[in-house]
Amino acid sequence: MPGRIDRKLTAAGRRLQSTLWDVWDGIRAQPGRVGLSFMAIAVGIASLTVLITVLGGLQEKSRQIVKELGVDVVGILAHRGAGRNPGTGLEERHAALLAVNLPDSSVSTVRVHRVPTLGTQELLSVVATDSSLTRIRQWHLHDGRFLDHRDVENRERNAVVSRSLSTLWNWEVGNLIMLRNVPFKIVGVVEVGGGALDAELGDSGLMLGERVVFVPKTVAPQSETNHGDPPMNDATRNRMYHTGPRSMVDAIFLRVATSMSLNQAVSTAKRLLSQPDYRVQHVSFVSPESLVRGVRKLQKTISLTVGSITVLCLLLGGTTLMGLMVANVRDRVVEIGLRRALGASRRDIVVLVVTDACLIPGAAAAVATLATHL
Repeated sequence: MPGRIDRKLTAAGRRLQSTLWDVWDGIRAQPGRVGLSFMAIAVGIASLTVLITVLGGLQEKSRQIVKELGVDVVGILAHRGAGRNPGTGLEERHAALLAVNLPDSSVSTVRVHRVPTLGTQELLSVVATDSSLTRIRQWHLHDGRFLDHRDVENRERNAVVSRSLSTLWNWEVGNLIMLRNVPFKIVGVVEVGGGALDAELGDSGLMLGERVVFVPKTVAPQSETNHGDPPMNDATRNRMYHTGPRSMVDAIFLRVATSMSLNQAVSTAKRLLSQPDYRVQHVSFVSPESLVRGVRKLQKTISLTVGSITVLCLLLGGTTLMGLMVANVRDRVVEIGLRRALGASRRDIVVLVVTDACLIPGAAAAVATLATHL
């Protein structure tokens, strides 16, 4: 029995080897048609691979955007230069107005400063905020704690650093850091995301970056640059940016209560901020839905363009391959007749033709996939 199985395997191997040599002879006899079919199928497979990869990447980007902004979160952003005309941008009193009228929601403000730290030439993103920000943005606390209400009320010089900044400069909880020659004590390390919002929104209050330090808004350092605001003396800057209900902010974050939809919250916020006493200009409203909307439009565009190219290339490759098979059979009628006369069965002829037709698309798909991966 084992000897019979070995003989069968040996005979099958010889038949496969003979079939492959016959296929190779057919390819050499028609290099032009084979090359055209190979290229068309390879381009189609490469386009399909790119389409699937890009759509998968956009889907992952959508997930990252929602994760970084936070679920059920609305951001109200002051446009660049809004601080040039006091009374038209976002202020602390606007956040207080939203907190009163949306009692079940959480509200927080941020003011972004670019401040040098001692011993470096780089400007850090120092975010002046309060204790509610991390709950609203749903960031993960890696070590220590975030700012609390006592830090804000008592004007404590405490700071929370991002994990990437902690890893880069070996900053740990308990260390002292210098922000514009002012010492701050690190009380926590937090994960702030991977920068998906930065690429999506550009220059805005949401663009915090990965190297960021959070400090209480009552002790925020004077900034090197504040979103292109005009030069002003220290007294004016402190009055506008750091103290009182009229202090300017770059963004207001609102985590909507479960009893209200995001659209309802945005409509309510717009209505409140458009009142005569609180008329706000140069602001925009963002939510996970509005941010992902642009990515979805890009997905549809790519699906239509790359998808059309893929279908056309595959149709061209399939049509060329069909023509190649028909021409191959016609050109080899004498050979097929001779094979039949020498004992070849119909199955042997079918295997020869089908193998010839499958090797070309298979090789084209493998080459295209490898090239696309590289």
